[in-house]
Amino acid sequence: MSVLNPSAFYLLPLLGLILFFYLLKGKPRQIKVSSTLFWQKIRQTLTSQRFRWRLPPELLLFLQLTIFGILIVALAQLFLTLRGKEAEYVAIVIDTTASMQATDVVLDRLSVAKRKARDLIRELSRRTRIALIQADDHPRLLVNFSDDRAFLLRRLEALKAVDVEGDEEVALKLAASLFPSGTRKKIFFFTDGAFEINPDSVPRGTKLVLSTSKAPRNIGITSLKIRPRMIGERNYEVLVGVGNFSSQEESFTLSLHLGGKLISKEKLSLPPHREGRYIYSVKARKKAILRVELEPHPRDDLSVDNLAYAIFGSSKNLDVLLVSKGNLFLETALSAYQCINLYLKDRLSNSQEVADYDLVIFDGISPPSLDQGNVVLIGVLPPGFVLEKTVPQLNPVLTEWEVEHPLLRFVDLSDVNVERALPVGVLPGGKVLARSGSFPLIQVWQKNGLRLLFLAFDLYQSDFPLQVGFPIFIFNLLQWFHPELFDPNYYQIQTGKSFPIPTEYEGGEVTILSPHKKMRKFEKVESGLLFSQTQITGVYKLNGEPFFAANLTSSEESNLLARASLPLLEEEIGGRLEEEPAKRKLSLSPFLVLISFLLLLVEWYLYHFPLKRRN
Repeated sequence: MSVLNPSAFYLLPLLGLILFFYLLKGKPRQIKVSSTLFWQKIRQTLTSQRFRWRLPPELLLFLQLTIFGILIVALAQLFLTLRGKEAEYVAIVIDTTASMQATDVVLDRLSVAKRKARDLIRELSRRTRIALIQADDHPRLLVNFSDDRAFLLRRLEALKAVDVEGDEEVALKLAASLFPSGTRKKIFFFTDGAFEINPDSVPRGTKLVLSTSKAPRNIGITSLKIRPRMIGERNYEVLVGVGNFSSQEESFTLSLHLGGKLISKEKLSLPPHREGRYIYSVKARKKAILRVELEPHPRDDLSVDNLAYAIFGSSKNLDVLLVSKGNLFLETALSAYQCINLYLKDRLSNSQEVADYDLVIFDGISPPSLDQGNVVLIGVLPPGFVLEKTVPQLNPVLTEWEVEHPLLRFVDLSDVNVERALPVGVLPGGKVLARSGSFPLIQVWQKNGLRLLFLAFDLYQSDFPLQVGFPIFIFNLLQWFHPELFDPNYYQIQTGKSFPIPTEYEGGEVTILSPHKKMRKFEKVESGLLFSQTQITGVYKLNGEPFFAANLTSSEESNLLARASLPLLEEEIGGRLEEEPAKRKLSLSPFLVLISFLLLLVEWYLYHFPLKRRN
């Protein structure tokens, strides 16, 4: 027995107050009355108080002392330390990434992991509460701590591997965050260990349960990149990366199909643990699907990385409006692209016309009010924006620029000279790409359906058009506004990533069909809507037309060797895990308060209904 609040015993001297009042006794007083007939009993009450040295044998005195003493002990918070077996908490994390589809074990790695997890669930004590977590690119909790074994097993059996990379660190942190405070963490990660993770970031109490063979064999497509030979034409170069993740040389056949037609096929081989890159020329006169297929010989333990797809961009041209009094630099740079229909105007008074073009460039011409469209402003203020100063900024020196931003990629601004610039501030919610001291020279701004690029200086008042980076900047500008036309890799993503639904479908209804024929319908498309259910490799279709392609192309997932340096479960799961005795504190205060309350009721009854002595 232990005490949490020993200072409560300082109240024990208060018991003396009860004893003090009981030591007081009455002293008789003499009163003259006419008759004593009716005053026989009053002699007992009409007394004065005096101190007596012997306590009367009163039951009420004993009860009052007992009640007060019990309450003092209750305030001291006594508790008993009991030994027993407390309810145990176990978190089970199941790896469902692409590598768990490997068939180097029967039937596959995920099946083995589910069998071992199933054995663990059945063998754990009935008092054990179990949480189930699925670990893929976005780990999620399937079952919080529960003792419903049937429900846990149903959710476990429903798990399927998907064609994505994993985020193992987030999955383990999620598992560790579920445990109640003060409980010991037990996390079992059922996986193949085909990943690398920092051991310091792994919660304590984590153990791996591996489901893999010692010598898996696999080759897979690790990259698929496309670049045009010349912008505006339909000739492309296709770069295919293939990796051999086996411990021996592997042979394979690499074939390319365009629109269902075979355009290239060759037999190749790779040394162990090597990656090769192969370049092919492809001509695509219209929107088409490119399928790259790898056929291993004679064995391959993972098939999902043997296919990759690409969708070549739309063959439509881009309508570009240049609102200017004449700019030879811009006209020449834009006319160099055969896929651009260039229109020239010297003014634009109706804001509705902005939405009629894919891109509108205002070169020194003030634009009307803008609420949608793709707009470039050169040397002119955005609508509703005022200058911070009335005097222009003379000979501003570019002090910094965002070299990582897509608009300034491969663009060197170190030798650019500007004669004068508008002394503007940062647009509300805008992003500055280049600045001179505290004044921005190039910035972007986008909201809802409006995307805006603002240059604070006139091109003719700078030597920027004479720099080698100017045509690169124009290309980056076109690609930033319309990547679907100028980026041949736009229509392919890695599995698990999101893909934007085109703005032309805003407010309308679209239906997206996944490669495994699962349909998703959006009745009213909102601006900036992203489609994120891309965990399966293949071509996704929008309203029946090829939309985009999702590929695994991951060296991490194609490498089937166990590389995680985490503690392993040393023995097979076949017996009940050892349950260590735990200490449990039992507080006595509630029981003492209840006893004192019952004694108080007895004391009240005896006070109002005293027991009569029998003679």
